[in-house]
Amino acid sequence: MANVIRDQPGAQQRADNDLVLSFLRVRRAIGLLGFFLPAALIVWGIVFGHGILPSISASYYSPMREIFVGTLCANAVFLWSYEGYRPRSGEWISDLAAARTASLGALTIALVPTLPGGEIACALSQCVLGFSLASTVHWLGAAAFFGALAVFCLVLFVRGSEGSTEKAASNRIYRVCGWTIVGSMAAIGLLMVAPDPLQARLVPLRPVFWLETLATVAFAVSWLVKGDALRPVVRAMAPD
Repeated sequence: MANVIRDQPGAQQRADNDLVLSFLRVRRAIGLLGFFLPAALIVWGIVFGHGILPSISASYYSPMREIFVGTLCANAVFLWSYEGYRPRSGEWISDLAAARTASLGALTIALVPTLPGGEIACALSQCVLGFSLASTVHWLGAAAFFGALAVFCLVLFVRGSEGSTEKAASNRIYRVCGWTIVGSMAAIGLLMVAPDPLQARLVPLRPVFWLETLATVAFAVSWLVKGDALRPVVRAMAPD
């Protein structure tokens, strides 16, 4: 019995350490998936000569469909499994709610495609909803996905006292990433309501793809910082 009692603190410490490592692994996986998708699409477009797509979502209608759908579904699984910290008294925005919102948004983006560029056979969601409504649902899913990730950066990740220079540096990164996501989504919204002549002039520049890529990289950086994968960068930014 004495040995059991003596071993309990160590066992509890190992359990706590395993829990922390589990959180870190999930955060890193989410961040790495965020980097992977736009990078894969850029490499595919350049190496195989297909060019940059009009948007990341347009990859659904390309040979990269499986990469697009698979990456988003994987991200949805990781986000759904992420519980984060329990909300404190009076806090109505929680890690769990934001992660579940982002997860459902990612799943919607993957399974409810945007409008195709031409006549094609409909996906299941398009057959049920119609092409126009499915596209609207797709964009609502994207808004939920990136909106929840912006909330992580601007509200959830920056909580807690800035008791160290590393925490202060991390918070600066989170805020930059969060406002980058918000700014990118706002710019895409403006492009969607811009006059047709202006949209036609901008099409060769692929602005939606690059803005989506910027937002995706921003959320990836924030999660890698939260997962301690970029600690050397954070330390370099911390004031002496």
